[in-house]
Amino acid sequence: MLTEETSALLKTLADKYETKEFLLKDPSQFMHRYSDPIEQEIAAFLAANMAFGRREQILKHTESVLSASGDSLVKWIQNKRYRKFFTQGDSSFYRMFTHNDFLLFFDTICIFIKESGSIGNHIKKLYGNSSDYLSPLICNLFPLNCHLIPHSKGTAAKRINMFLRWMTRSASPVDLGLWQSWYSKEKLLIPLDTHVMQEAAILNLFTLSKNGNVPAASFKTDVELTGLMNKVFPGDPCRADYALFGFGVDKTDNK
Repeated sequence: MLTEETSALLKTLADKYETKEFLLKDPSQFMHRYSDPIEQEIAAFLAANMAFGRREQILKHTESVLSASGDSLVKWIQNKRYRKFFTQGDSSFYRMFTHNDFLLFFDTICIFIKESGSIGNHIKKLYGNSSDYLSPLICNLFPLNCHLIPHSKGTAAKRINMFLRWMTRSASPVDLGLWQSWYSKEKLLIPLDTHVMQEAAILNLFTLSKNGNVPAASFKTDVELTGLMNKVFPGDPCRADYALFGFGVDKTDNK
């Protein structure tokens, strides 16, 4: 149940955490290193899809890939120089993600750039005038054996939705808003995982199951939570992502 007290708390937390300082320990920092929108998209898409596990390890491994790209991230992909970096086949590069996963990931991005000039242009062309959510379309563009991208039916696709938040929300010290002209922030879904679900449950934003468990993070629960957060942040429900993040931090700090 969403109360006035909870709404006020979420607004306060969003104001507190949607700042430049948020970038310091967040994967979103990498896209801000680039001035070329094409490279911003690439860096963002990589960082978002590696955002799994301990934060320091996410930053370390994303840094290693971007450092290997040299002076031009676009040319590194266009010339397929990433194939000289990811050479260990089914060996792990980061957690369960293998070198082959990254080869498939960058091979697909290379196709986007070759056919359309950028990730954004390619996805925009395919999305057209659709009114659907964008994350399922993006997931379906990648091979099923590219495990960086979620393919299971009904997935919450947290990392894809985080990337879309970065690309779509504007007037933010964190989010770039590169796609704001063709994809509305009203259509964004909150980047949802088990941790976010737990924080939302503590705030009584979800009804627990009969046995007292927090519902699983899924596309369905994501749509429900995002719709509820649209009541707090009308037209910009994903601003609640900062609030829920901040609630978890504040709650831990105040123990």
